[in-house]
Amino acid sequence: MNIKTWLGAGLLALATVGTAAHAQKTLLFNLFMAPQDPFNTLVMKPWADDVAKATNGRVKIEFAPASLAAPQAQMDGVVKGVFDGAYMYHGFLQGKVKLSQIAHLPFINVDAKGSSVALWRTYERYFAKADEYHDVQLLSLFTFPGGPIYSMHEPIKAKSQLAGIKVYSVAGNTAEMLQTTGAGMVVAPAARSYEIISGGTVDAFAGYPLYSATAFHTIQYAKSITDIPGQMSAPSFALFVNKKRWNAIPEVDRKIVMSLSGEAFAARLAAIDKLEEKLRQDAAARGVPFLKADDSLMDSLRQFGGKLQHDWLAAAAERGVDGEAALKMYEQEAKNDAH
Repeated sequence: MNIKTWLGAGLLALATVGTAAHAQKTLLFNLFMAPQDPFNTLVMKPWADDVAKATNGRVKIEFAPASLAAPQAQMDGVVKGVFDGAYMYHGFLQGKVKLSQIAHLPFINVDAKGSSVALWRTYERYFAKADEYHDVQLLSLFTFPGGPIYSMHEPIKAKSQLAGIKVYSVAGNTAEMLQTTGAGMVVAPAARSYEIISGGTVDAFAGYPLYSATAFHTIQYAKSITDIPGQMSAPSFALFVNKKRWNAIPEVDRKIVMSLSGEAFAARLAAIDKLEEKLRQDAAARGVPFLKADDSLMDSLRQFGGKLQHDWLAAAAERGVDGEAALKMYEQEAKNDAH
């Protein structure tokens, strides 16, 4: 080999190493909700665009055209490498993740942005050390607005009006609380709510905000809407990525991605709050009345709500977390960062 050939081969090898070091990393994220769902279009996709822009295209986030796993199998899909990233409802993680269930406690939430930012800040200060997401790389935590009670028949304001009727709800505290009123609960993932509600299986539904009721095409069946002051629960979620895929991204780019995730991602839920307010105005304009729960219903919900808070505090103590301090911080931060 002559000197020119040797130098050429060496330069090519160096160029190849440099290219490999800065090769584009594409992460495939699964969206268990429809691609056109407002959360995906208003939050996930703009976040992905900003990640690509901030990393000069070195980190690219793509979305599967259709869900590759059931809503309750998102974390398993990421851990097993079926897809690289996902978001998952904490109601399906009650066996693994206890601390982030704080957002599901009743009467402590204001709006999605406030609760989302509060959840991330509380996680960083109190929950991170418990390492409940050890199987994945956690990118952010967020909540949706709390959900009211949607009646498909007569307006519901009192506890007695729930006794004996069937009510659909997502899994979690909302379903458990409503069951104490004497309602017969039909619990299933939100993605299945349309078939249950449209089929006339239930008399009312709860567990998600108007934004979700619109996305799942169930709002059309609501003849009245009953608000619960402070909310029965705020559906909370974790956003995460496969650890191996995450560690394959150069540190400089991981830092950039995290700067756009965490609290910055949580704050993006302001877009959902704006949409929620518009949808409430639209429903009112169509003649759908908005009511408030009376004392009989609130007393019943508060009684069981106290048990839920007690159980959460006990779970926090088991993990070495000062639950009282965390709860106080969460409530205050949610109020401070609300619209």
